[in-house]
Order: sequence, then structure tokens, then C-alpha cells
Amino acid sequence: MIEAFTLATAHHFGDALASQARLRYKTFVAHRGLPHNHYAGLEYDEFDTPAAVYFVWRDRTFTVRGLARLLPTSRPYMMQSYWPELVDGTPPSAPDTWEVTRVCIDRSFPAAQRLRIFPEIFAGIDEYCAMEGIKSVIGVAAPTLVKHHSSSGFRWLGQPAEVEGKIERAFLMPQGLIRMHETCAKLSIPESVLRIAPSESFAIAA
Repeated sequence: MIEAFTLATAHHFGDALASQARLRYKTFVAHRGLPHNHYAGLEYDEFDTPAAVYFVWRDRTFTVRGLARLLPTSRPYMMQSYWPELVDGTPPSAPDTWEVTRVCIDRSFPAAQRLRIFPEIFAGIDEYCAMEGIKSVIGVAAPTLVKHHSSSGFRWLGQPAEVEGKIERAFLMPQGLIRMHETCAKLSIPESVLRIAPSESFAIAA
């Protein structure tokens, strides 16, 4: 099950908002040594706004072991603000195109249990996009990871370049292909994996 929430709905999910920030600190600051903003073991940035949607995978102790964040490109977002050179032309800006960011997994979690985390997260993102009328997501990732995720259907937005010490590339992936269909079938991941706040739905940020 993937839980999705915003700053407005995070109270329905216990300490999931803080737990995802702890995993971000562990992944980006403690492990990779990146100079990201952090405080008291929590990583954060200027895009942690009410417009952000967090997708988390939690274990039986309710600790976040995997996460991704979606940002609307109709508002300031990471690729546009920090790596516009990764895009040939002007970075996207549309209410039906969102950016996936802060994707990470807890590498200290048992390997056998980690297998489901990313496929479930992206299945949840795809489900959310279908629910909210989002036509595509964009992001920055290692080219091999994007090709592993989907062998066809995605589109490169520009040429590879170094981002935070790694060679990465900007991509666009349409809704429907965000879910890793073959992997989800092998792992028997159900069609619906998303849990949102009761009696609440998200509205696309203007």
C-alpha cells in the first residue's frame, strides 16, 4: 500500500511526513554527503510546499522505507529552478505535467523486501495521475534507471549531464507507463495500491 498526502492531509498518516524527511536525510545527506538543507536529522528544501504530494511506502513499524514527491510544473519546481540546461528549449510548465523528485529507498532495509518498494510507489503515482488528470511526469535520473523502468514510451527532454556528482538525464513519461507493468505483474502488485486521506481528494495546484 502506498500512502499519498500533502501538508494539509499529512495528519491522517501519523509521523509519515517527518519519517520521509528522515529517509531523505539518511539517503542524500548522511550517505551521499550532498549539501542539502537539513535540521535535526530531517532533510528539506524550498519545494516542500502545500503543492507537493508525497508518496510513501512504510513498513510494519510505520517507518518510511521508500518515497517519491510530485511537484506541479505550473509552480516553481526543481528541474526548472536548478537544471534547466538539461532540457532542450524551455522546461515544461503545465497543470497536467508534474515533476517526480526526491525518489529514494532505504538501502538498509532487507533486500528481499525492497523489491516491491519502487514498483509500488510508481504504481501509486500512476494511479494518482489517472485520478487527477495528470497526463505525464518529468524527472531527472540516471539514463539506465529510466530505461529499466520503461523500455519504450518515455521521451528524453535533453542530453545527459552531471547532477550532484552523477550523470543524469531529464525525461518525460506519460501516465499509463509510470506503472512498471511487467514488474508489477511478476510481484502480484494489485491494480490499486493508493491510500489517501479519508473523504479527501487532491486538487491540481494552479
